[in-house]
Amino acid sequence: MRILCYGDSNTWGYVPNINGYSKNSAAKQYDEKDCWWFGLKNKHEVFVDGLCGRCIAHENRWQQGRNALKTIACDLKGFNNLDFVVVQLGTNDCKTEYDDPPEQITKNLEKLLKIIKEKTNAKIVVIGPPFLKENNKITQKYYIGAQEKSKKLNTLFEQMAEQNGFVFVSGIGLETGEDGEHLTKLGHKQLRHALEKHILD
Repeated sequence: MRILCYGDSNTWGYVPNINGYSKNSAAKQYDEKDCWWFGLKNKHEVFVDGLCGRCIAHENRWQQGRNALKTIACDLKGFNNLDFVVVQLGTNDCKTEYDDPPEQITKNLEKLLKIIKEKTNAKIVVIGPPFLKENNKITQKYYIGAQEKSKKLNTLFEQMAEQNGFVFVSGIGLETGEDGEHLTKLGHKQLRHALEKHILD
């Protein structure tokens, strides 16, 4: 099968870093064998498009081209005959500066997924955001209120997925690192097992 994994820094393989938002910080990336999508490569043709800071429906003040609703048509060019598109978005939309309630984030995601479905006719798999822990200097500054918001998003994403015939995989319970937003190697492994089961089914 041909599978596109489309998402944010957790798709890219960002290594949790408590200084990740400081001016001179450099993002570190896991080896691909440690990323959740690597296991799919053993049996399928897998394409990965993960961008740090990618939102469902917002521009990023530090990086260009991170609004998925605006870039999705271009992002999908060149990917023909896809069987699955796995979408991992929503974490960045929980940031305080965007001030979107969970219901609006869910509506934005639904709009994005319908575009993907229309353009690819692939089966859609939705990954909920991890539980954002408000216990460190990053989440306390950039993700105020996101702990409950991320939890509610998993509930709303699941409902929206069911209504549209999409597959849903919860992000709640996936282990995150010291920054409270990025998956550890164990978190990637947990997600890998959940996804393999859903896609094989």
